Amino acid sequence: MTELLRYVWHVLTTPIRSSPPDSMPTRLTNNDPSEWRSPLGNEFSDTFILPDGRKLGYAEYGSPTGKAILYLHGLPGSRIEGARYHELGLQLGARIIATDRPGYGWSSPHIGRTLLDFPKDLERLGEHLELESYSVMGVSGGGPYALACAAALPPAKLKAVSVVCGVGPPDISFAGAGFPHWPLFRVGWRYAPVSLMRWHFQRDPGSRIDLSDDERIRLLTQPSKLKAIKHAKDLAIYKDEEFLRVWMRASRESFAQGYDGMCQDGYTMCVDWGFRVEDIRADLPVQLWYGKYDRNVPVNHGLQIAARLAGRAHLRVEEDTHASISMMWKREQIEALLAKM
Repeated sequence: MTELLRYVWHVLTTPIRSSPPDSMPTRLTNNDPSEWRSPLGNEFSDTFILPDGRKLGYAEYGSPTGKAILYLHGLPGSRIEGARYHELGLQLGARIIATDRPGYGWSSPHIGRTLLDFPKDLERLGEHLELESYSVMGVSGGGPYALACAAALPPAKLKAVSVVCGVGPPDISFAGAGFPHWPLFRVGWRYAPVSLMRWHFQRDPGSRIDLSDDERIRLLTQPSKLKAIKHAKDLAIYKDEEFLRVWMRASRESFAQGYDGMCQDGYTMCVDWGFRVEDIRADLPVQLWYGKYDRNVPVNHGLQIAARLAGRAHLRVEEDTHASISMMWKREQIEALLAKM
């Protein structure tokens, strides 16, 4: 509990900064909306009623006749993240189906759920959409759910799984992670009350849905904020307005129902998963993509997952950060999945 007390003290004693943006404007790249490749409207979104009456929100991007890839968002996140793959899907013949996990976006809460409950929802969605087969890609907080899909979805349907900078099982060390990620995953998600998590996330302009997207982007791109970004690859990504617009839209959906869904999501992936990575079927292609300089999910998670799969997974470790391993390798990641289908 010592880590939790330190985390609480840090949060309560650091003031929320609501000062106006620095006077010097920041030049954003890719700031012409006519050139953006990510559609941000709800015309791609729909809901499906599950057998127990819950709603499952999802969005479809890319080619409607392409090979199906089920996209699993981060923590927090939403189906809108799938918009980043729309143009790639059209080019490569991929049908990107991005879902909201329970309590996010358009999906109903699912009290008391486990990690293995969500693959059942995805299986029902696949039946509803009449998918003959599909692959699964989980990014960051979507990683545990991708591995749960690898363990639980029907072999006749699931053809490949990709984990991109994904969180591994809770017994893997978070050594190498930066603040606040190590206390969040070691203590916060399991023990912190929703009120404390709300306080923490409302300190980040990216999660301030009380502000307009324009106001949030102005706060995020103040020179003082950008100066604090240490890695050049991260800086290039966080100066890209299209990336920021998708992030703002996706996070607005993340918290559309409040913070309970996010807190339950974090708790679910930080307690016992109900299966072992070692027991994932040997004939399933598993791809692992991790960044050497990732301070959110340390590269050790990829190494450990690969070791537990005893060489059955294809592990890629690149000179990348948490943001750049997912943003700069999107084409290669989609191509690698399609090649296994």
